[in-house]
Amino acid sequence: MKISLFWLCLFLLPSLLFPREMEKFWIYFADKGATLSKSDWNKLSESLNPRAAARRQKVGDLLNITDVPVYAPYVRALREHQLNPIVISKWLNAVSVYATIEQVDAITDLPFVKSIQRVAQGSRPLLPLNNEQLMKSSAVHVTSALDYGPSIEQNALIHIPELHTLGVTGEGALIAILDTGFSLKHPALANVHIKAAYDFINQDEQVDNEEDDPLNENDHGTKVLSIIGAFSPGNLIGTAYDAEFLLAKTEYIAGETQVEEDYWIAAAEWADSLGADVINSSLGYTDWYTYEDMNGLTAPITLAADLAFQKGIVVVTSAGNEGDDAWYYVSAPADGFDVIAVGAVRSDSLIASFSSRGPTSDGRIKPDVVAMGVSTVYSNSNGVGFGRGSGTSYSSPQVAGVAALILSAHPELTPKQVREALIKTANRVNSPNNVYGFGLVNALAAVNYWGAVSEPGEQNRFVQSYPNPFSYELHSQILFIVDLKEANRITIDLFNVLGQKVTTIVDVIQPALSNIQVTWQGLTADGSRLPSGLYFFRARIGDAVHMGKVTILQ
Repeated sequence: MKISLFWLCLFLLPSLLFPREMEKFWIYFADKGATLSKSDWNKLSESLNPRAAARRQKVGDLLNITDVPVYAPYVRALREHQLNPIVISKWLNAVSVYATIEQVDAITDLPFVKSIQRVAQGSRPLLPLNNEQLMKSSAVHVTSALDYGPSIEQNALIHIPELHTLGVTGEGALIAILDTGFSLKHPALANVHIKAAYDFINQDEQVDNEEDDPLNENDHGTKVLSIIGAFSPGNLIGTAYDAEFLLAKTEYIAGETQVEEDYWIAAAEWADSLGADVINSSLGYTDWYTYEDMNGLTAPITLAADLAFQKGIVVVTSAGNEGDDAWYYVSAPADGFDVIAVGAVRSDSLIASFSSRGPTSDGRIKPDVVAMGVSTVYSNSNGVGFGRGSGTSYSSPQVAGVAALILSAHPELTPKQVREALIKTANRVNSPNNVYGFGLVNALAAVNYWGAVSEPGEQNRFVQSYPNPFSYELHSQILFIVDLKEANRITIDLFNVLGQKVTTIVDVIQPALSNIQVTWQGLTADGSRLPSGLYFFRARIGDAVHMGKVTILQ
């Protein structure tokens, strides 16, 4: 028998009260069917998105059994039992279906069925604030070329303006947001770079409100997107406004804010397939789970989140808003071993009472870090004005944005290294606890953790490349200019938009000298020209790092 007595009782009780009521279940398969040949693996490798392949290569695991599709004959067999899959997850080797208890009983002993469990539902209690709070003046004053308006508090608290001044704005990073719908009609979102979008509920590419959607279906996702990607000087500047985005509509908010985890898992696999570097989500799943299940090994959504991390994606999620409730612990997927769970603090760095606490049931510290989640500024989904709101839903996207900034400055880093940078530079790293985790994020220190980004006015100075754009037909070389006040090593590496190193332009030790001119003819080490496109260069001068971009035209 493949269903425990506990689960069987849960299944049968509703069926006695409400005969033939449809519920949603996960059906797990025993294997992936026939053993794959070397040719099959090669075909799988060739089908990988180049960006996803480059990201996976950083973690040294290009493909494994979780990338093999679910065995089609098993799915067909379920259809023969009138069980039509809603989500097919190759990562979990499972499908979600609506079924009656009678249908579940009919397939329990099929030889390819490993186990069956309910699809968990999640909730996100929202903590709205009155919009007039947006008008309150901020006591925070930061010298910056950008006018952050009222959003200065949330940005300054984690040292975002300093990075923007250095030119670290998220360019080159790809962030997937898994949320409700999204509206892009607000002027603050006019220049947001959307790479792809998909509605996993209606199975189409329309992530804004559709005909039968509640009016506020696009509300929460829009606000989260704006916290990372908005650019409206004087009002709101997002943490990583130059990043690219994947928008996944995974939550349907009709009635109560109940959402099912299978859509989240489908969206995570989609984001992986398109090469996402970072995933942000704002949900907590507790239904059907006990505190003992918050061990990083039980909830399907948690297993999927950790799998995404293993495939090279930084996974950031809200810790939850249950700090004032009887269940005050973090919920799935925040209990993941590698998931970065984000709690919420006020502008004075004190914890918000609603921010969910740790530890996980196996004793690990949670949340991992915190950011400002009380009276956080966002753009309104109706396209007019700005507002404030509270919740770990609004602290999480700030940290996801910081992860993108780290990868923008250091595209070679793995998720493990990004997570380490965030935790090791947080302000309570030496005395972590289950309220603040390892503490308040310090974006500037986190970006500099694996190599300092050059500060303006440093003794060793890098000057931008010229010409830019560079055309093979019009120009003979690109010129990089460096000023050295003391002898030091100069290394300039070039990366494509996938984060792959294309070539090393120079790697030399130079004596102190002003106006050092490094020339490059636009060729790789084997003398080949590069395809037209956008490239990023990283100039290391000793321990300092300067990032820049150059466009190459054939």
